[in-house]
Amino acid sequence: MNKSTPSINKSLPMAGIIAAVILLVAMNSYITVKAGHNKVATLFGDVRDDAYDEGFHIVNPLLDFTTFDLRQLTYTWDKVQVPSQDKLKTSMDVSVTFRLDGDRTPRIFQESGRLEDVVSKHVTPKVRSLLREAGKTVDQSQDFYIDSVQLKMQTYMEEGLKSYLEPKGVIVEAVLFRDITLPQVVTSAVIQTKERQEQLEREKAQLKIVEQQAQQQVKQAEAREQAAVSDANAKRTQADAEAYRILKEAEAQANANKVLARSVTKELIEYNSVQRWNGSYPQTLLTGDTGGVILSLPDMGK
Repeated sequence: MNKSTPSINKSLPMAGIIAAVILLVAMNSYITVKAGHNKVATLFGDVRDDAYDEGFHIVNPLLDFTTFDLRQLTYTWDKVQVPSQDKLKTSMDVSVTFRLDGDRTPRIFQESGRLEDVVSKHVTPKVRSLLREAGKTVDQSQDFYIDSVQLKMQTYMEEGLKSYLEPKGVIVEAVLFRDITLPQVVTSAVIQTKERQEQLEREKAQLKIVEQQAQQQVKQAEAREQAAVSDANAKRTQADAEAYRILKEAEAQANANKVLARSVTKELIEYNSVQRWNGSYPQTLLTGDTGGVILSLPDMGK
């Protein structure tokens, strides 16, 4: 009995070691992959061809795993200097939205490395290169503010990134430009131009007011002239009416005189003379000869 005790004591540590190994193996014999990710397995540096999708998996405990995020990602490069044809550099923020192709993550890991390696080795250099090439198509730096120029650059960037990155397992979704800052010399010139335009607009507004006032004065003068013409026409009409009245009265008087002249006869004159004689004889008599003599007759009434 005493002789078996040492062998039992020696087997206890060995059993503990075996249990620990079994537990360790059991703990490393499965993996879980969370939503929107997958894992690439390597065995002693050899990359497995198939990635493990999201969910629970029983795996070789000797495998080593690298996790890849397959969700839509957006990386932004701040204050990128983009030269235009006028040799001036415009600063802008560039954002690229992309995602990794889950079926190609083993190849991505084998050729490029992790996600950070893909961005630093492929995405960033290509973004900067394409930006420089796109800037060469812009005549002046201030043209970066034009919507059509930005749209043209976005299309150029998207097409260039897709053709370069998709064969590497990177799917480009969109390219966006933000916070475009022109060179200081251009900014000053733009501000001065804007101030001149605003001054010109103010002058145009003042000129329009002056023109309106002048037009109003012209209309008032035309109104006064029209009133004067109307008054003159009225006076002319009144004068014509008065002249017509006088003419008609004269014509009536003339016609009356003619009628009166035709009605005066020798007998009517003698009759009127007799009717008006007061019984007195004339004191003066003129003979009918050409060398007539004036006679003074005595007053018969005395």
